[in-house]
Amino acid sequence: MSRILIILTFGFLISCNSNIEKGKKVEIKIIRDTIKITKKVIDTVYVEKKSENEFYKSEFFIYERLPDWFLKTKILNGIKLKNDFKLDNRLNPFYLEADYNGDGNIDIAIPIIEIKTEKVGFAIIHRKTNDIYIIGAGTKVKNGLSDDMSYIDIWKVNREKINEAGLEENTGSGKKGELIIENASLQIEKSEVGGGQIYWNGNEYAYFHQTC
Repeated sequence: MSRILIILTFGFLISCNSNIEKGKKVEIKIIRDTIKITKKVIDTVYVEKKSENEFYKSEFFIYERLPDWFLKTKILNGIKLKNDFKLDNRLNPFYLEADYNGDGNIDIAIPIIEIKTEKVGFAIIHRKTNDIYIIGAGTKVKNGLSDDMSYIDIWKVNREKINEAGLEENTGSGKKGELIIENASLQIEKSEVGGGQIYWNGNEYAYFHQTC
Protein backbone atom coordinates (compact mmCIF):
# COMPACT_ATOMS: atom_id res chain seq x y z
CA MET A 1 0.00 0.00 0.00
CA SER A 2 2.82 2.39 0.87
CA ARG A 3 4.51 1.59 -2.43
CA ILE A 4 1.33 2.64 -4.29
CA LEU A 5 1.24 6.01 -2.40
CA ILE A 6 4.85 6.73 -3.30
CA ILE A 7 4.20 6.03 -6.97
CA LEU A 8 1.07 8.26 -6.99
CA THR A 9 2.93 11.13 -5.24
CA PHE A 10 5.83 10.94 -7.67
CA GLY A 11 3.43 10.97 -10.60
CA PHE A 12 1.64 14.05 -9.25
CA LEU A 13 4.89 15.99 -8.93
CA ILE A 14 5.90 15.15 -12.51
CA SER A 15 2.48 16.29 -13.71
CA CYS A 16 2.82 19.66 -11.87
CA ASN A 17 6.25 20.32 -13.34
CA SER A 18 5.02 19.56 -16.85
CA ASN A 19 2.08 21.95 -16.44
CA ILE A 20 4.44 24.73 -15.38
CA GLU A 21 6.60 24.19 -18.41
CA LYS A 22 3.54 24.17 -20.75
CA GLY A 23 1.95 27.19 -19.09
CA LYS A 24 3.08 30.77 -18.75
CA LYS A 25 6.57 31.57 -17.61
CA VAL A 26 6.95 32.52 -13.99
CA GLU A 27 8.32 36.06 -13.71
CA ILE A 28 10.62 36.82 -10.86
CA LYS A 29 10.87 40.54 -10.05
CA ILE A 30 13.99 41.81 -8.35
CA ILE A 31 13.38 45.07 -6.58
CA ARG A 32 16.43 47.21 -6.15
CA ASP A 33 16.46 50.12 -3.72
CA THR A 34 19.18 52.57 -2.87
CA ILE A 35 19.85 53.15 0.77
CA LYS A 36 21.45 56.53 1.40
CA ILE A 37 23.61 56.88 4.45
CA THR A 38 24.37 60.46 5.40
CA LYS A 39 27.21 61.21 7.77
CA LYS A 40 26.51 64.24 9.86
CA VAL A 41 29.64 65.91 11.24
CA ILE A 42 29.18 67.87 14.42
CA ASP A 43 32.01 70.22 15.39
CA THR A 44 32.93 70.08 19.05
CA VAL A 45 33.94 73.38 20.59
CA TYR A 46 35.98 73.23 23.76
CA VAL A 47 35.68 76.27 25.98
CA GLU A 48 38.42 76.60 28.55
CA LYS A 49 37.06 78.30 31.62
CA LYS A 50 39.72 79.90 33.73
CA SER A 51 39.50 79.56 37.44
CA GLU A 52 39.18 82.69 39.52
CA ASN A 53 42.84 82.60 40.55
CA GLU A 54 44.01 82.18 36.96
CA PHE A 55 41.89 85.15 35.87
CA TYR A 56 43.39 87.47 38.44
CA LYS A 57 46.87 86.41 37.32
CA SER A 58 46.11 86.97 33.66
CA GLU A 59 47.96 89.64 31.71
CA PHE A 60 44.69 91.29 30.69
CA PHE A 61 43.52 91.75 34.26
CA ILE A 62 46.92 93.09 35.37
CA TYR A 63 47.10 95.67 32.58
CA GLU A 64 43.54 96.81 33.25
CA ARG A 65 44.54 97.80 36.79
CA LEU A 66 47.42 100.07 35.79
CA PRO A 67 46.86 103.85 35.55
CA ASP A 68 46.18 105.30 32.11
CA TRP A 69 49.13 107.70 32.16
CA PHE A 70 51.51 104.80 32.64
CA LEU A 71 49.96 102.65 29.90
CA LYS A 72 50.26 105.56 27.45
CA THR A 73 54.03 105.64 27.92
CA LYS A 74 54.31 102.19 26.25
CA ILE A 75 57.02 101.31 28.79
CA LEU A 76 55.64 97.80 29.23
CA ASN A 77 56.24 97.21 25.51
CA GLY A 78 59.89 98.16 25.81
CA ILE A 79 62.68 95.62 25.52
CA LYS A 80 63.86 95.94 29.12
CA LEU A 81 60.58 95.11 30.82
CA LYS A 82 58.99 92.96 28.14
CA ASN A 83 61.87 90.56 27.52
CA ASP A 84 63.65 90.54 30.88
CA PHE A 85 60.86 90.97 33.42
CA LYS A 86 57.20 90.14 33.92
CA LEU A 87 54.66 91.78 36.19
CA ASP A 88 54.06 90.22 39.60
CA ASN A 89 50.50 90.19 40.91
CA ARG A 90 51.08 88.92 44.44
CA LEU A 91 51.02 92.20 46.41
CA ASN A 92 48.11 94.40 47.37
CA PRO A 93 47.75 97.07 46.14
CA PHE A 94 49.11 96.14 42.74
CA TYR A 95 51.03 99.41 42.26
CA LEU A 96 51.97 102.47 44.32
CA GLU A 97 52.02 106.04 43.02
CA ALA A 98 54.02 108.85 44.67
CA ASP A 99 56.68 111.44 43.91
CA TYR A 100 59.66 109.29 44.82
CA ASN A 101 62.44 111.47 43.40
CA GLY A 102 61.03 114.86 44.39
CA ASP A 103 60.69 116.39 40.90
CA GLY A 104 57.03 117.28 41.39
CA ASN A 105 55.70 114.44 39.21
CA ILE A 106 53.84 111.33 40.34
CA ASP A 107 55.96 108.22 39.74
CA ILE A 108 54.90 104.59 39.88
CA ALA A 109 56.27 101.45 41.54
CA ILE A 110 55.17 98.01 40.32
CA PRO A 111 56.17 94.50 41.47
CA ILE A 112 58.16 92.52 38.91
CA ILE A 113 59.86 89.13 38.47
CA GLU A 114 63.08 88.56 36.55
CA ILE A 115 62.14 85.97 33.94
CA LYS A 116 65.56 84.30 33.80
CA THR A 117 66.01 83.76 37.54
CA GLU A 118 62.45 84.12 38.95
CA LYS A 119 63.85 86.63 41.46
CA VAL A 120 61.31 89.11 42.79
CA GLY A 121 61.60 92.86 43.13
CA PHE A 122 60.17 96.18 42.01
CA ALA A 123 60.43 98.62 39.14
CA ILE A 124 60.17 102.33 39.90
CA ILE A 125 59.42 104.47 36.84
CA HIS A 126 59.82 108.24 36.91
CA ARG A 127 56.90 109.87 35.17
CA LYS A 128 58.72 112.88 33.75
CA THR A 129 61.62 111.02 32.14
CA ASN A 130 60.25 107.44 31.94
CA ASP A 131 63.51 106.22 33.51
CA ILE A 132 63.24 102.70 34.93
CA TYR A 133 64.97 101.66 38.15
CA ILE A 134 65.08 97.98 39.10
CA ILE A 135 64.97 97.19 42.81
CA GLY A 136 65.76 93.53 43.50
CA ALA A 137 64.59 91.11 40.76
CA GLY A 138 68.24 90.18 40.18
CA THR A 139 69.60 93.69 40.86
CA LYS A 140 70.83 94.51 44.35
CA VAL A 141 69.97 98.04 45.39
CA LYS A 142 72.49 100.13 47.36
CA ASN A 143 72.66 98.91 51.01
CA GLY A 144 70.13 96.24 50.12
CA LEU A 145 69.98 92.89 51.87
CA SER A 146 69.41 90.79 48.74
CA ASP A 147 68.71 90.94 45.01
CA ASP A 148 65.63 88.78 45.59
CA MET A 149 62.74 90.32 47.55
CA SER A 150 60.36 87.40 47.41
CA TYR A 151 60.14 87.54 51.20
CA ILE A 152 58.37 90.91 51.08
CA ASP A 153 54.61 90.62 51.62
CA ILE A 154 53.79 94.19 52.71
CA TRP A 155 54.50 97.37 50.82
CA LYS A 156 53.14 100.89 51.05
CA VAL A 157 54.01 104.52 50.44
CA ASN A 158 55.82 106.23 53.31
CA ARG A 159 55.61 110.03 53.51
CA GLU A 160 57.36 110.51 56.84
CA LYS A 161 60.30 112.92 56.60
CA ILE A 162 62.05 111.60 59.71
CA ASN A 163 62.33 107.81 59.73
CA GLU A 164 63.59 106.06 62.83
CA ALA A 165 66.57 103.75 62.35
CA GLY A 166 66.97 100.21 63.59
CA LEU A 167 69.24 99.26 66.49
CA GLU A 168 72.32 98.82 64.32
CA GLU A 169 71.48 101.28 61.54
CA ASN A 170 74.18 103.80 60.69
CA THR A 171 73.28 104.84 57.16
CA GLY A 172 70.80 107.53 58.17
CA SER A 173 71.53 111.24 57.83
CA GLY A 174 70.26 112.23 61.28
CA LYS A 175 72.33 112.50 64.47
CA LYS A 176 70.81 109.31 65.90
CA GLY A 177 71.04 107.35 62.66
CA GLU A 178 67.56 108.23 61.54
CA LEU A 179 66.78 108.73 57.85
CA ILE A 180 65.70 112.26 56.92
CA ILE A 181 64.14 112.57 53.45
CA GLU A 182 61.94 115.15 51.78
CA ASN A 183 60.32 112.78 49.29
CA ALA A 184 58.02 109.82 49.63
CA SER A 185 59.71 106.45 50.01
CA LEU A 186 58.69 102.85 49.38
CA GLN A 187 58.20 101.00 52.65
CA ILE A 188 58.72 97.23 52.31
CA GLU A 189 58.26 94.67 55.08
CA LYS A 190 58.04 91.01 55.95
CA SER A 191 55.06 90.26 58.20
CA GLU A 192 55.99 90.08 61.92
CA VAL A 193 59.65 90.57 61.04
CA GLY A 194 60.14 94.09 59.74
CA GLY A 195 61.80 95.86 56.86
CA GLY A 196 62.81 99.31 55.77
CA GLN A 197 62.61 102.07 53.19
CA ILE A 198 63.50 102.24 49.51
CA TYR A 199 64.29 105.93 48.94
CA TRP A 200 65.86 108.27 46.39
CA ASN A 201 69.18 109.66 47.66
CA GLY A 202 69.53 112.22 44.90
CA ASN A 203 71.38 109.95 42.47
CA GLU A 204 69.90 106.51 42.87
CA TYR A 205 67.59 104.39 44.99
CA ALA A 206 68.95 102.92 48.22
CA TYR A 207 67.67 100.77 51.03
CA PHE A 208 67.41 101.97 54.63
CA HIS A 209 67.03 99.08 57.06
CA GLN A 210 64.92 99.79 60.13
CA THR A 211 63.85 96.59 61.90
CA CYS A 212 64.59 92.87 61.72
